[in-house]
Order: sequence, then structure tokens, then C-alpha cells
Amino acid sequence: MRDLLDCRDAIDAIDSEIISLLQQRQEVARDVARYKLAHNQGIVDKRREGQKLATLMNKAAAAGISPSMVHDVYELIMAHTVSYEQSYIVEAVNGVDVTRNTSVAYLGTKGTYSHLATHRFFEAYEGRMDEHACASFDEIVALVENGTCEYGVMPIENSNSGSINESVDIMQTMTAHIVGEIFYPIDHSILALPHDATATTQQSGTTQIDYSKIKTIYSHPQPVAQCSKFLKEHLSHAKIIYTHASSEAMAKITELNDPSAVALGSMHAARYYDLQPLVSDIANNKSNYTRFIILSKTPVTIPNNLEAKTSILFSTKKYTPGSLIAVLNEFSANNINLTKLYSRPMETKSRDVWEEIFFADVEANLDTPVMQQILDQLKEHTTTLKVLGCYLSAERQ
Repeated sequence: MRDLLDCRDAIDAIDSEIISLLQQRQEVARDVARYKLAHNQGIVDKRREGQKLATLMNKAAAAGISPSMVHDVYELIMAHTVSYEQSYIVEAVNGVDVTRNTSVAYLGTKGTYSHLATHRFFEAYEGRMDEHACASFDEIVALVENGTCEYGVMPIENSNSGSINESVDIMQTMTAHIVGEIFYPIDHSILALPHDATATTQQSGTTQIDYSKIKTIYSHPQPVAQCSKFLKEHLSHAKIIYTHASSEAMAKITELNDPSAVALGSMHAARYYDLQPLVSDIANNKSNYTRFIILSKTPVTIPNNLEAKTSILFSTKKYTPGSLIAVLNEFSANNINLTKLYSRPMETKSRDVWEEIFFADVEANLDTPVMQQILDQLKEHTTTLKVLGCYLSAERQ
């Protein structure tokens, strides 16, 4: 039997080899993207992915490895490969050097979901990204529009709580364009100091949390509301102290150095504050995502072989019956789907009382004859019409 330290060294060596192989896989994916771009082929091939997963699961079973684990690992790898190929094609079409540096503005500081989503979306720029942490949506947009940052990342809606009104409102007046989107999973966790006294390991090897030792919870109000059931069941005795952001809550735990204090935040953010997740995925709704949009001064062109989304703002003729229906009929008549439609008060001084503006996501590429025809027809039914951007759709991912 090998010594434990020898085993750990061997695992470290194997993990390094896996990273090297993943790097080689990504290099091949780049060549695949180039081929598909040159031959105008689609990126996603579900039939091929299904066949490959089945083959890998059979190989895993023959090797005495869990097929379900291999399925989950390779499903994640293939999803990242698809994302990499799509990003490469979009940047190649728009003349962007993928090896260059960039700059990005996002909401909050390290450890916020905006920060995590930024690193997920721009993972190809890791180590070459100038980050600007912002205190407001206005600041994000301003940094993009004045050229300080090439990109901005802004949350626009949550699968549980709906649209973020402030984002929709600022889009009415911004000159920046939407050039991308990402749906980031919200994984609320209880974060504590390393080797927290509340976590004890049993003889069976499992870790049991002694919730009675937790006296204080630091959190932004939204995670508290979204984790209300767990908190009521396990931590109803604890005092909740609200912070302006989840990153502020995590920083507070590190500063206090008090084992009885914990924070609510993402398990992926814990490393930025030297914390550890005691228990994860505690939200009331386990399927919880926030959608972020990517902003830039320069719009992008999406190749026709990729799935595109176009976002628009429009207002209808308020005192004309059927004006909204007329707008929707233009899309319906051309068999084009709207994945999102909601309204907000118009952000102009000259507006009438109760005058609304509509935000819509359209499953179509702006750079197609049918979309150009629809937009031309919409001028007859609208008083305001603004294209916010056409970008790679992440909806089905």
C-alpha cells in the first residue's frame, strides 16, 4: 500500500496531465472552429454529442469507472468547447485578435456574481483582463461609452425575481451595444472561516454542521430572501446583518475572524476571501440563474450559421387601438419568436403619464433580410424603435 503523501503526489501529477490534455483539446477545438467558419457549418451537433457521450460511458464502464460521472464531466467539457468555438468564430468574423488584452467593467467587487460571470464569459482572456469594479449600472455604462473599458457586464434579469428594472431603464438612453449574454447559476452557500468549529467530521468520514454555533449571518438582502426556507429550518436563531453586496459580507467574515459568523455567497467566490463553503445550493429554487448582458461601444456581426438573438426597445402609438398587436404580428407573420417581452415607464421628460416602452428579445439575426424587413415595417406601428444589439444567443445553453 502506498503512503498517503505518495498518493497525493501521484494525483497532483495526473491532474497536471489532465490540464495539459484539456489545453490540447482546446487547440483542436480552435481548428474545428476555423473549419466550420470556412465551410459555414453550425457549431452544435447534438447527434454527434449524444453518440460521443454513449461511447465514452461504455468505455468508462469497461474501465471500472462510473459512467454517470464520465457523462457529467464530458457534458461540461463539451459545453465549454462549444462556447469556445462560438466565441472564436464571432471574434474572427469581427476582426478581433483573440490573443490580445481587454478591459471589463462589472458591478461590485471580487466575489460578486457579476465578477464571477465576467470571468466565466471572458475566460479566454484570463490573465490579460484589466478589471474595473463599479458601484452602479450607470458607472458600468459610462466606462464603456467613454472608452475606458472595452466591455461592460450588467445583470438584466433573474429566473426567480424577474427583470432588473434599473438595467432596462438605463438601456433606454445608452449608446453602447449588447454584444453577448451569459446565464450564470446562482449557488447560494454558507461561507465560513477555514477549519470552522461548526464543521465536525464523524467516524463515517462525513461532515456534520453544528448550526447552533452559528450566531450571525452577513448577507445582501436578496440571498436571504432566496434562501428563506433553509434559514428558517436551520438558522432561525441566528442574527442577520445586511450588507450592500455579497462580497462585502464575505470580506466582513474574513475581517472579524469569528467562527460564529458566516456569510451568504457563492461557493465559487469563497476562494477570494479565504473562506470555505459549509453547505451549498441552499436556495429555495434550485434552478436559479441570473442573465447578464455584455456591452461594448462597437456592435458585433454574428455569422448566419450561429444562433443569434436581437434585442430591441420600442414604444407603440398610445392612443391607437391594436398598435402592440400590430408589432407582434410582424414577428408572428414571419415565424419569428420573441423570448422576452416586458414594459417599463419611458425615461423621457416629454412622455405622457403612463407612457410605456417595451423591451423584447427576438430569436433572429439582425443581419438577415427578414429582420431588416420587419424593422422597416415596425416604423409604421411605433413611435420609438431602438436596436440594442445582435449577439450570440446563450438561451439554449
